[in-house]
Amino acid sequence: MNVMGYSREIQLLIGDIQKNRGKDPRAILKACDKLLTFGKSLKDDALIGYAYFSKGETYYLLNDASNFYSQMLSCMGPMEHVKEWGYVAMANNMLGIVSLNRGNAPFALDYFIKAISICEDYSLPDIEWMIHMNLGSLYLNIEEYQKSISHTEIAHRYLLEHKDIENYIESMTAILLGMGRAYLKLDMEAKYLEVEKRLRLDCMPFMQEIDKVVIYCFFARVHHAINEMEACEYWINKINKNTSINMPILDVFDDFYDYLQMLLSIERYDDFFKAYTVLDDLTKHTSIKNLERKLLTLKIRYYRKVGQIEEYKIASVLYFELSEYMERENRLMVSNMVVMRNSYMELTQINRKVEEKNTFLQKRSETDPLTGMYNRLKLNEYSEDAFAKALLNKTSIAVEILDIDFFKQFNDNYGHQAGDDCIKFIADMLIKLSADDGIFAARYGGDEFVVIYEGLSKEMVEAKANELRDLIYDAKMEHKFSLTDDRVTISQGICYGMPSNDDSMFMYLQKADNMLYEVKQQSRNAIKICNVEENIKGKKD
Repeated sequence: MNVMGYSREIQLLIGDIQKNRGKDPRAILKACDKLLTFGKSLKDDALIGYAYFSKGETYYLLNDASNFYSQMLSCMGPMEHVKEWGYVAMANNMLGIVSLNRGNAPFALDYFIKAISICEDYSLPDIEWMIHMNLGSLYLNIEEYQKSISHTEIAHRYLLEHKDIENYIESMTAILLGMGRAYLKLDMEAKYLEVEKRLRLDCMPFMQEIDKVVIYCFFARVHHAINEMEACEYWINKINKNTSINMPILDVFDDFYDYLQMLLSIERYDDFFKAYTVLDDLTKHTSIKNLERKLLTLKIRYYRKVGQIEEYKIASVLYFELSEYMERENRLMVSNMVVMRNSYMELTQINRKVEEKNTFLQKRSETDPLTGMYNRLKLNEYSEDAFAKALLNKTSIAVEILDIDFFKQFNDNYGHQAGDDCIKFIADMLIKLSADDGIFAARYGGDEFVVIYEGLSKEMVEAKANELRDLIYDAKMEHKFSLTDDRVTISQGICYGMPSNDDSMFMYLQKADNMLYEVKQQSRNAIKICNVEENIKGKKD
């Protein structure tokens, strides 16, 4: 944007915006409002677009999603009109980052693909590499590790050729950590050890101690993966010593989340809560509910793992409330997306690419990558619709939660690959069961699954549940480490009823989970069912 043709007053306002970027948000917003007034009076789209973009960028740094979306989308039309494609690409890139952090990967992909297309069409390599880096993060989040590596390597090659770029070390660290995380997930030992070496030699000597904490998280996971527990212990202690509430949350969240998962898996509960407490405090200050919800899943997993059932229930209710908040937040994003679709210059060729990508991602986001069956995201959507339909039509609904008996012993003794095969075996049985009308099945997480029965009698539900249990039992999958049998078996908890206005799908899930818990306490390879109507009648009597 050429500022020399403007009056001295306008030049000073633009100078104030550039001088205070990242330092004084109030001064920037004040200068932007004045610049916007000038732009509108002069009918100058360049000034209008720049003012909106700078306001949006400021709200982005303040984690103010509502104002960020409205301002950044407002800059699109004017900037396209004056062909300031660099700003249009950067706006789409930031919209993608915020959408991903707020749990909406399809919208994020939409924005990133548009930004990439603009960069390709108008030769903007100095912006394009950053978008490839962000696309790498997106694919890493949805467990498409090879695609993540492919996009991150594009950014990596650009940086290696432009070592004089601003914030080179920070950018190279982020890129190496992204590739390293993907290599760990793919168990590519030589690759993640090479990343560790690069981080030690090329990045760490030039970084402050607080900025190295994410690298320590990666190092701890690397040494755990190669079973060097003494070295892993060393890095855990380094993390405990240097973790700080001053860390930039959006830059460290994913690395810390993976690290916390590792601590949970090896039952380092004290270290888990030290790191969790700091990350939880940082996350709450951002007001990004998706990050709060994602972090809460680890605490729920911990409570369930150690048998703290009351704490588990309280955390589950909070998870449900955060999910409801996110639904409202996503509606805002949908509204803003509609505004963008009606912007000055519709990029039809780009939209076609986005549609193809979104079709793939929509299917990918609803499907569990291990089993191919529906995942928890689809379960949440389907279960609420099914419950509302049952309430409206006054028909029955039943919710079953089942898990594999002594699965930890199976996994520990036969190995993780065999554990995955066991989960896929149960999933295949459930997929066959859900081929019947009125039956929906999804993987709930770990070795747990949920089945929803619509419009069936209680006797029919019990018959179907017994049929599933018998099919699994008769398959005779070996489990010598079970404490009750010599083969793989399941336990099932079911809640059945005719919904009323006082009920909710969450209540049905909770009661089914209580039934499963009772089965696990009393026996294994069994079914326990509660009838909501009978429970209510018993209370009245």
